[in-house]
Amino acid sequence: MYNNLLIAMKSKNITFTQIADLLGCRYQTVSDNVQGSTERGIYFDDAKKIWKVLFPEYDFMWLFYREKNNT
Repeated sequence: MYNNLLIAMKSKNITFTQIADLLGCRYQTVSDNVQGSTERGIYFDDAKKIWKVLFPEYDFMWLFYREKNNT
């Protein structure tokens, strides 16, 4: 789960739909990846694009720090 990304999204009112539009993928794909429902997480190229376009003021490593789900 990308808790820091979720915090940044909330602070800037960015939605999964906006990120999906940016990446050219489905809303559910973004939601699953950010919330830790998938093993793969967010690919580096996608993370870099999200950071550059939507969150350049944040530290990249902080923004995409990933916590593993304990389920």
